[in-house]
Amino acid sequence: MQDISHRLRNLVELLNSRLPELPETELVYTPGPGRWSKKEILGHLIDSAMNNHRRFVMSQLGPEPLLITPYEQREWVALARYQFTPNLELLNLWTLLNKQIARLLENLPSTAAAQRCEFDNGYSVTLSWLAEDYVMHLEHHVQQILNPVSY
Repeated sequence: MQDISHRLRNLVELLNSRLPELPETELVYTPGPGRWSKKEILGHLIDSAMNNHRRFVMSQLGPEPLLITPYEQREWVALARYQFTPNLELLNLWTLLNKQIARLLENLPSTAAAQRCEFDNGYSVTLSWLAEDYVMHLEHHVQQILNPVSY
């Protein structure tokens, strides 16, 4: 889990160093119908952090396996109105959530990594897999935020 936590902390540093440099017009630009702006992608990452923090905690509390319930991602983003939230508020919230997740992962008991988690379709994974998947998801979306917009 140390490697996963290290990657997570690096993403936090990267986005904190680069997002404030991006112009507002780029952050709010929506590339097409049904697509998110960069601010909304960051909002989606906030929702993901909240849902995954809960999963990382609950998987350790039992019973095993933890049932992973999906959430309505598009609706969460729309209801939160991330597009109209100040950039630094979004960045600060995302940063604090992920620093807490990094601390949680760094302090997991060695036995916790093997805890079973099961999706509603019956697919079963370990807590370690879930943490790795979370960071890969972040890596993908952070790159979307940092890549230049083609208007």
